Amino acid sequence: MIKHIFKLIWNQRKSNIWLLTELLLVSVCLWYVVDFMYVQLRMYTAPLGFNIEHTYRLDLSERISGSNGYISPEKKTTTSGEDLLFILERIRKYPAVEAASISHSSQPYCGTDQNAQLYSDTTGTTVQRYYVSEGFFDVFRIKSKRGNTHELKEAFNAQSIILSTDAERELFKGKSALGKTVGYNNPENKIKISAISAPVRWTEFQKSNPCFYTFFSNADMAKISPEEVQAIEVSVRVKPDMDTDFAETFIKDMASQLVTGNIYLLDVRPVSYMREEAVQLYFNNIKTRAILLGFFLINIFLGVTGTFWFRSQHRRNEMGLRVAVGSTRSGLKFVLIGEGLILLTLAIIPAIVICFNIGFSEVIDTSWMDFTLARFWTGIGITYCLMALMIIAGIWYPAHQIAAIEPAEALHYE
Repeated sequence: MIKHIFKLIWNQRKSNIWLLTELLLVSVCLWYVVDFMYVQLRMYTAPLGFNIEHTYRLDLSERISGSNGYISPEKKTTTSGEDLLFILERIRKYPAVEAASISHSSQPYCGTDQNAQLYSDTTGTTVQRYYVSEGFFDVFRIKSKRGNTHELKEAFNAQSIILSTDAERELFKGKSALGKTVGYNNPENKIKISAISAPVRWTEFQKSNPCFYTFFSNADMAKISPEEVQAIEVSVRVKPDMDTDFAETFIKDMASQLVTGNIYLLDVRPVSYMREEAVQLYFNNIKTRAILLGFFLINIFLGVTGTFWFRSQHRRNEMGLRVAVGSTRSGLKFVLIGEGLILLTLAIIPAIVICFNIGFSEVIDTSWMDFTLARFWTGIGITYCLMALMIIAGIWYPAHQIAAIEPAEALHYE
């Protein structure tokens, strides 16, 4: 049967050459669309490296000179950092709070710009720096390379850093970094790597950056100046069974108790709200692209199905004669659909070469996901399946109608 279909294709090669050209061009265009959507989906569904369920940010502020309740430096007996530590301790004791932490430009979705140079031997690499207290790992459920949060907390101290797996890979070229030392901002300033963490991403639409964590100790917190208070991130994880109207309840219960020195509670915000603000621009951009791509896909579908629908109807006499001379109805459908799929297969071979060259030359976007063989063949496979479905959709109904022709009517057409 397959050999017979190839004979049919060869006998109609003049008309089939234009059809093959159309399938080739459409396949390349469709692969480009499929690749974009595949990368977006993979990026969105990939692990973030943290969890923001039941988490909140507590915004604190410092009264300025001349405001109500302001305490002048001469009358204060504590620093702003010490006041902050006292507030953090009260927050931890609140019944609904499961864990609390302090950090600086490190909270998920904040878009930190802190980085540093880490040196392995004399080779320096720019790595993202997160400045956090040990409670940060509990609040955002950040795990070690082996999937354990407790391991990170035990290893965290002021004399060492925690390195992410992608930073480990970049600095040590696939070798283990645990227990080794790196140069911190210069090759001579050595610091030990006490643990390896799982990679983390800023948002669902960005890939992970090599990073490391440095210890935000109580001694460092005590040195915080009044000007730095608003930049400090106080984060809490709330017990799931008590996360009902937490922000309103917490402000009502604790606003007066958290007034210490010149520091006061300004607001309580779910981290999910911050996420919405951070990803909104990405969502808007993707929605716009999705609408355009959807319109493009509809046109491809109508073009391919319409071509094969017209082609099948145009060969009504030929197919009717086959029925008249004894061809089975199922065999007739098989011939028409098989012919369409073989034409697609012949067209997809040069399309694979063209698409690979497009990807290899990085005409497609590789900032979010590297162009790999897995990415390429996944896109080709999805493209082939979509094209095959379009061709079957364009052939099946006309073939079904033709197969239903009575032999006498088919001879009348001939």
